[in-house]
Amino acid sequence: GVASMLSSKTRIEFARPRDVAAMARLSRDEVERGLGWRYQPRVLARLIRARHKNVVVARVEGELAGFAIMTYHTYQANLDLLAVKRPYRRNGVGTQLVAWLVEVAAAAGIYNVYVQVRETNHGALHFYRDLGFERLDMLRGYYNGEEGALILAKSLRPLVGAP
Repeated sequence: GVASMLSSKTRIEFARPRDVAAMARLSRDEVERGLGWRYQPRVLARLIRARHKNVVVARVEGELAGFAIMTYHTYQANLDLLAVKRPYRRNGVGTQLVAWLVEVAAAAGIYNVYVQVRETNHGALHFYRDLGFERLDMLRGYYNGEEGALILAKSLRPLVGAP
């Protein structure tokens, strides 16, 4: 179907300074609605250069289809932001972005990847559950003191003693 067609045309690569305007618009319009606009172009430009972060984009036939930001700590990583343009949703773009980042995290010796999701964002909650993330906790008022966040985590380590 469309998903397999798209996935073969999707390239995941590091974001470049010329991507920040399109990334910032996508975050403002699709992710940060009602929360104020944190991920502005100058902020994204700084994050691209940050040593403990990976900012990656998904390009479909050259067009920016989505992007993601991961912060790395010694044994854990946090998926700070995932944004996919509407025409590319449910077509594997978000899955490929997360899979790329999780693979890099596993190679870097990370044990767990965390992500925070608006409690009302049922689509995102299903998306992450399908990728092996489990609900850990709930933070009330996480988003501007108004909306709660669910904290999800994915373990990258096999359980000790597991077959």
